[in-house]
Amino acid sequence: MTRSIFLSLVFHTAMIVITAITLPFMVRAPIDLPPILSVDLIQITDKTSIHFEAKDAKTLEENKKKEEKRIVSQQAPPSEKKKEKPDRIP
Repeated sequence: MTRSIFLSLVFHTAMIVITAITLPFMVRAPIDLPPILSVDLIQITDKTSIHFEAKDAKTLEENKKKEEKRIVSQQAPPSEKKKEKPDRIP
């Protein structure tokens, strides 16, 4: 039993020493990132060529007209069905 404890202590001490020696070599160098470029957005013209508001208003009006033309009927109420009793297994 004394021999096993001695071998265990030697093995664990060797592992701690090897870890302490190799740990500094495992540290990685920081990643060198290029400098960040800033981009400024500028407005080219004061007036745009597409008017989204006018286009949206026209499509909304067309949709309202289509909805008014649509005929909607009421749904029939569900029919009442008798519940069937499950068969009992003896």
